[in-house]
Amino acid sequence: MRKAVTSAFMECRKLAGGRFTPARVSVIIEKELLISINGRPLVTASITPGLEKEFVAGYLFGQGFIDRLKDIETLEIDGGAATVNLKDASKLAGETGTSYRIVSGGGRSAFSEGILLHRVNSSLKVRREDIYRAMNAVFIGAGLYSETEGTHAAGLFTPAADPVCLAEDIGRHNTLDKVIGHALINKIDCSNVFLAATGRMSSEMVAKVCRAGIPLIATKTAVTDQGIETARRYGMTIIGFVRDTGTRIHTDMEVRTIAEPVMKIYTGAGRVICQ
Repeated sequence: MRKAVTSAFMECRKLAGGRFTPARVSVIIEKELLISINGRPLVTASITPGLEKEFVAGYLFGQGFIDRLKDIETLEIDGGAATVNLKDASKLAGETGTSYRIVSGGGRSAFSEGILLHRVNSSLKVRREDIYRAMNAVFIGAGLYSETEGTHAAGLFTPAADPVCLAEDIGRHNTLDKVIGHALINKIDCSNVFLAATGRMSSEMVAKVCRAGIPLIATKTAVTDQGIETARRYGMTIIGFVRDTGTRIHTDMEVRTIAEPVMKIYTGAGRVICQ
């Protein structure tokens, strides 16, 4: 399979040493993907090229439009269009017909308020060292961020921090849809993996992970109060500000290097082995 083109060089004028000079810089490519369900448009998503099929499957699952991969009869990607046929499209009643947009920041959500979330049942245990290892793997794997500084990243990992799937995208929501879609398509047991991500974990992000049955979330950044409440209610572990020794944090006009590993476990600390 040919690798998707995710960045392009563009001209700019760069200020350095008090002078503007011509320069060529790498910028991230933003692709529009129109998703049509049973012949009718649903949504146009702004995504980073790559893992489009995984994104569509994960998006439909995360929004509650499907409950399992078998609900999809066919899913085809052709350029900027995804054509999906569902066995039962009744959950999309009132949603199709006038395609709306979801932008990189999340945009309008079609997530049903009445969707049923279930308590996550899992015996997963993860050593704190392996949580740091997974987060480091996300940073190392995020080559597009190193090149353009324009993406979020997320990954699914085994309890020993072996990567199952890594995804980058302009949208933090999209990274989750891609890795969860990968898990659906490849029949991965989500009760025995954990998520490491770069994006803020608000309630709708945690709900996507909960719906997939993933028991533990680790993010390099913040968690909202409703994200924590959702995780607590459904038996999940949620960890914020995961930063290993040597992690570089950009704060306003300076770069700070973390001197010792830190993390904040908000709920479900019993899943983290700290000895």
